[in-house]
Amino acid sequence: MENSLLRWLPVVAVAIVLAACAPTPGGLSEPILRKAQWNATAGGEDLREGCAAGRPSRWRLVYNAVWKEQVRVYEIERLPAGEGARLVATVIQGAPRVLQAYLMRLGGQPGTRVAESRLSGPQLSALLRAMDEAGFARRPEDGTRLASGDFYWLASACADGAWHLNAWRRGDPGFQRLGFDELLFALDQMGVEPNRPRGIDPSRRALEAGEPVGGRGFRDESFEFLIRGGRIWRPGYGS
Repeated sequence: MENSLLRWLPVVAVAIVLAACAPTPGGLSEPILRKAQWNATAGGEDLREGCAAGRPSRWRLVYNAVWKEQVRVYEIERLPAGEGARLVATVIQGAPRVLQAYLMRLGGQPGTRVAESRLSGPQLSALLRAMDEAGFARRPEDGTRLASGDFYWLASACADGAWHLNAWRRGDPGFQRLGFDELLFALDQMGVEPNRPRGIDPSRRALEAGEPVGGRGFRDESFEFLIRGGRIWRPGYGS
């Protein structure tokens, strides 16, 4: 009996890991789950896999405002005709490391904040129009890289049964005039000021990311996403 149980342990362990990697409600607020699920969450993998005609349209917009400083996630789900949409906004402040996140929480500093609200029909229409004007429907070029130590927007959606993914990086044409960003900041009701884009000196990025100097210290969780085939990948980590 004992040997039989031992044979199943690897299978159970894999199942647990796979379940943890799939986005789940509340996963962003829990540092361990956020770490395990972030790739799939940021890339909208759950939206892509469940995308089909007749499903309610859903959008997910991620604002990476230097990973170790602030990340904002906006989940939008269209409600039945005439009812607008549901908006769930989450802001993650600092604490890129799991241990650091718990220490900050114990110290009384907020790690995450979540606010849910309802968008009216006109508000949803204005937001979608601004996204369209920013080129949301265009597919990003393969090989586009998104650095966690910089500023970018990453948007995914299953809208009217079709899968979409796009990204806008600081320095790209039009990044400072997206339009939808200010609409979301005004609608999110989190009471947390957005971390506004600023210039990032590449020569200081390693130092700002907390990478070890002279082989000492702790390496921060700085990373980058790579867009390929309409999905995001994390080089050296998997999708």
